[in-house]
Order: sequence, then structure tokens, then C-alpha cells
Amino acid sequence: MAIPNPALATLLKFRKQITFFDDMTPAEISELLYNIRFQKFNKGEVLFRQGDNKTKEIYYLLKGEIILNVNKMRIATLDKPTLFGEMRAFIGEPRSATAIAGDNGATLIKFFIKESMESSEPRAFAKLYRNVVHELAKKILDMNRKLLMAGK
Repeated sequence: MAIPNPALATLLKFRKQITFFDDMTPAEISELLYNIRFQKFNKGEVLFRQGDNKTKEIYYLLKGEIILNVNKMRIATLDKPTLFGEMRAFIGEPRSATAIAGDNGATLIKFFIKESMESSEPRAFAKLYRNVVHELAKKILDMNRKLLMAGK
């Protein structure tokens, strides 16, 4: 399968590290994603703002650092290849944080996930949503563990 989009090719190269894509073939992933592109940011540039209810891109950080702020307080720094921004795309709620480039040259892959199952790969949707539920449940469990440890 020829992959004409270099951003998609890079994303597929990292697919084993992205739990949303567990047990999915490159063809299935390609079928579900669209508008896949690289983007570089300079230090201080905003990717999205807390409360934003218009954008639905999901991001995969390739290089650099992204700072996540809630109510102007830093809550996390992302500095290794990681997926983020997915909550808005899947549950439709406004962005829960502001994402800001922490250094010059922060490089990401931005993409959208198709919202309808008109795809010729309905099993790909099933796999994707199973993986999303699993990943979001892990995030909730991790947060619960942190809260329990903070309460001791």
C-alpha cells in the first residue's frame, strides 16, 4: 500500500506506540483518519485554548515540548512522543486545557478521525473505539491513583 501523505507515513511508523491504534492495520488507520499534516510551533504559540468548542484535531507530539495549562496554571508538560487533545474529538466537550508550545520547533502531527461509519472498514471503527475506551479508562485509573496518593 503506497502512502502518499508523509505525515500519515510518520504517524503509521509510530502506530505501535499509540494505544488508540492497537491491533489495527495501516489500512484501517488510513481509512479512519483525514486531514493529516505536520505542524511546527514556536515557543509560546497556542495550539488550542481551554474552553474551545470548535476545533477537533488530535495531536501527536513528535519533537519538543507542549505545556498544558488549566486556568492559567501548568498541569502537565509533554516532552516525548505522545498523543493528546483526543477528549474533544471523542466526547465533544470543550477543550479542558490550553496547550502551548514550550520551545521553538515543537513538531506535531495533527489529524481528525472520521465521525461516521460510512467507511468501508466498520471493523476498524470498532477497534478504534474499543482502544479509545481502554485508553481513557486507563487515564481515569491513573488519575484516581494520583488522587489517592495525594490524600495519604
